[in-house]
Amino acid sequence: MKAYIMPPDVPSHAVTRVMEALARHAPRYPQRHVDIVSNINDADLVVLNVIGRQDKIRALTEKLTQQRKRYAVIQYCLKSTLRPHTQGWLPIWIDAEVVWSYLDLQAAIHDDRASRVPWNFYHAPLGVDNKVFFSQSLRTDRPYIICTSGQSYLTESVRECILAARRAGRAIIHLGPELNMSGVTCLSGLDDRTLAKMYRQCEFVSGLRRKEGFELPAAEGLVCGARPILFDQPHYRAWYKPWAEFVPEGTRGEVIDALEGLFRAGARPVEKSERDAAKQRFDWKVIVKGFWKRC
Repeated sequence: MKAYIMPPDVPSHAVTRVMEALARHAPRYPQRHVDIVSNINDADLVVLNVIGRQDKIRALTEKLTQQRKRYAVIQYCLKSTLRPHTQGWLPIWIDAEVVWSYLDLQAAIHDDRASRVPWNFYHAPLGVDNKVFFSQSLRTDRPYIICTSGQSYLTESVRECILAARRAGRAIIHLGPELNMSGVTCLSGLDDRTLAKMYRQCEFVSGLRRKEGFELPAAEGLVCGARPILFDQPHYRAWYKPWAEFVPEGTRGEVIDALEGLFRAGARPVEKSERDAAKQRFDWKVIVKGFWKRC
């Protein structure tokens, strides 16, 4: 099978990770071989990275069907899209070879009281490269209280983490553009090995995206010994329980208060048994194998 992996309309660090993993772990067996091609016209299967834009995706899938090309969907967002009701997405999902999401799309269909139809749903998390992201010891001498990530001070609860860290008298690392704030070390353009070293200097790692998400830094940081903090929502508990600290997705002030309490107490060291279990759950090789098998 020849597969083309279509990049999303908006650049995304996490989606880049997924595309690289799909290519790196594509089957190479004589009877089940997948070639990743660089031209969509050469493809038998087109893998779509979907972050929204329902009308555009529907038009694209209809065109692919007319061309007798199969397609697979990786659904990263639903409730945060402009068309959050599952009824509009169902025609796209039904005709896909497989739909992969860390969001429980079947539960969302039930909640929306949308039509129930047979379809090939792969409920699985995103993964981690265990050869790069790891921790060899508990290491309690972590100088930074938390690692945050985001393109601005106001997104992904970066503001809340900074204000809580100031109250607790601790410094943080931020993955993103320079914020020019005291106590905040901003880093960008890191290679993966440097990123892993950075995670190993942090007690916590933030996955505090509101509404929905998976938050790949939370998984990468976890296997490096940083305790993830996420909002107390089913889509986060599905993958990060029992390893993460969960805080209510409340007002800004409520989140700051909850974070301050965690920061003052300090992170529970991530035991080796926890890191090993997380490595198994978030193993890219296993996750990607499951995707291609369903195709």
